Amino acid sequence: MGSPSLLLLLVLIVAGALGSWIIGGKEVKPHSRPYIASIQLDGRHVCGGFLVWRKWVMTAAHCVIPRHSPSVRIVLGAHSLKHQEASQQVFSIRESIMHPHFNARTVHNDIRMLELNTSATFNQFVKRIRLPKPNADLPPGVVCRVLGWGDISNFGTIPTELRETQTTVVSRKICKALWVGHVNKDMLCAASLNSTLQGVCSGDSGGPLVCGGRVHGIVSFSGQRCGNRRYPDIYTRISKYISWVHDVLKRF
Repeated sequence: MGSPSLLLLLVLIVAGALGSWIIGGKEVKPHSRPYIASIQLDGRHVCGGFLVWRKWVMTAAHCVIPRHSPSVRIVLGAHSLKHQEASQQVFSIRESIMHPHFNARTVHNDIRMLELNTSATFNQFVKRIRLPKPNADLPPGVVCRVLGWGDISNFGTIPTELRETQTTVVSRKICKALWVGHVNKDMLCAASLNSTLQGVCSGDSGGPLVCGGRVHGIVSFSGQRCGNRRYPDIYTRISKYISWVHDVLKRF
């Protein structure tokens, strides 16, 4: 039987294929997105996430993150993943709470909460991001940004610095028609409005969709060709899960 570390790597690689990379974006100003988290296996970035409380990071359920694994760590306060920056705070995972109704086939309820082994220290490099109000929805046309360390091309080009791109909310009706039944009311859709490829790609799974200073979505899945407007990127609609998030915080 293979080693637990190798098995976990294979699971995370498959999970990452569901999600996405930052295509057509640009490098952000260092440490200007202090809520972003890099989820790593044996020092390799596999999924994104974001800090929502001192001890809690939110990510996608399809990022299979076990607790108490010495191979897995969460890095906060990072800009470059190539260098060990003084701003970085590194944690192991005490609890990994997947939504009880997550469906790996349909990717419905794609949300997971990760409890850090100790509280993060808030400073200019590490801060939490605000969640949306319960059941808040985004109308078509709202411009948001999505960020991460995922691939920056359809050929697996991997960046070392944090990148982001703008993306525009697409109506759920149009999105349902394009994705033929894969989209429901608990998801958000967004795509580039210009002719260039822009959006998420492999390695961005679990990262934040930020609109108006709040995180409204979690990178869930995208089309086979990253940034293709024919298939908008799909995000977990966080506002539908606020009650569940609060229940998790109370229980743990």
